[in-house]
Order: sequence, then structure tokens, then C-alpha cells
Amino acid sequence: MRSLVLPLVVAAIATGTARAEQARPDEPRSSTPFALAVNVLPVASDAFAVSAWIGRDAHHAIRANVARYRGPLWLRVLAPVFSDGEEDSDVAPDFGTTTDLGLGWVYYPRRLLDGASVEAGVLCRFDRRRNDIDEQDAAAEEHHTNVYSGRLLVGWTWRLSDWWFVATAAGGALGYERGHEKTYVGVDGHGDVSRSGPVSRVSVSFESYVRLGMAFGQ
Repeated sequence: MRSLVLPLVVAAIATGTARAEQARPDEPRSSTPFALAVNVLPVASDAFAVSAWIGRDAHHAIRANVARYRGPLWLRVLAPVFSDGEEDSDVAPDFGTTTDLGLGWVYYPRRLLDGASVEAGVLCRFDRRRNDIDEQDAAAEEHHTNVYSGRLLVGWTWRLSDWWFVATAAGGALGYERGHEKTYVGVDGHGDVSRSGPVSRVSVSFESYVRLGMAFGQ
């Protein structure tokens, strides 16, 4: 009986080692899936945006976004179409930019960064623009407001290769805007007339993005 103890111990150790070796492929990866992407809109060369994804599992990720642009992008896209060839079709302001900071939770039914996606998150928009500035450095329009919103986006991601992808999404944001603004009203006998005052109102906006990026650690 004692002669069987040593073989049984050896067999038990070998079996345990084999099971451990088989379990290793299923263990969590040491690297976290990560991706970086930038905007690909050629209609606004002065607009810049970058998004970063951090994967939580095979279907969920956190996306952080930073964007800076001059004036509403959708208006700048449509302005040349309806300008009838006018040279001043660009609706970018004379001075200043708008900055967006966003953070959202993204769900991918198929797999991370591939196929359909739904994103829910928050958006902070800082609008700092001055337009129609005269010789005395007085602007007919000024915007100095902050917007804090909740955002919902539905999108699609195309995997071009194991590394490269194109991600796009569209949706809306609902929040509140506070600050100060000056708006152009019209012209009277003394020149342009503007109206200025504090801003405190509900903000509703259309949101979209197109990003070209690279994925790592997948």
C-alpha cells in the first residue's frame, strides 16, 4: 500500500499542473484594450478632435473625447451648399473657439470597437466666440457660455484591420446653458444694434462624430 503513495502524489501533482496550464488561456489579459482616434472631417480644417477608448470587457468601453472647433460644424458644412457661390460663405467666427469635453459608457453588441454601438454619457461645452469685430475692437456678437448636458449616441464602427478602424455616431444632448452673450439685432440710424445679457436656458443640440483610429491590446 505504501508503494502506491509516491505514484499517487506524482499523479496528483501532474494533474494539478496540467489543469493550471489549461486554465491560463482563460485568465484575464494583463493588457487593457485601448484605442485612439482623431476626426476626419475635411470641411473644417481648423477643427480638431481626439477620442480615447478603454475597454472594460468584450462589449463595454469608456470613451473620453476632446474637441475644439470654430462655430457649429453642421452649419459650416451646410453654408457652402446654400451660399450661391458667395465668397463669405464661411460662418466661422472672427475670434475664439468652442471646446467640448465628453465622457461616456459605450456598449458594443457584437464585440469591442466592431459593429453597432450605443453610448450614454455627459458633455461639457465651453463657448468662447466673438464675431463681426469693428475697428474699435467691439464685436456685434459675443458668446461666453458653459453648457452641461447628458448625451446619447448611436453609432457603427468598421474594422479596417486588426489595428485600424473608422468609428461614427450620431445622437443628441440635453442640458443647461449659463453665461453671457451678445447677439446682433439689426441696423438703425447709428449703425449695428446688438443686445447683450446673461444666459440661463435649456440647451438641446445635435451631436455626431467621425473618427479614424488605431486599437491596441486586443
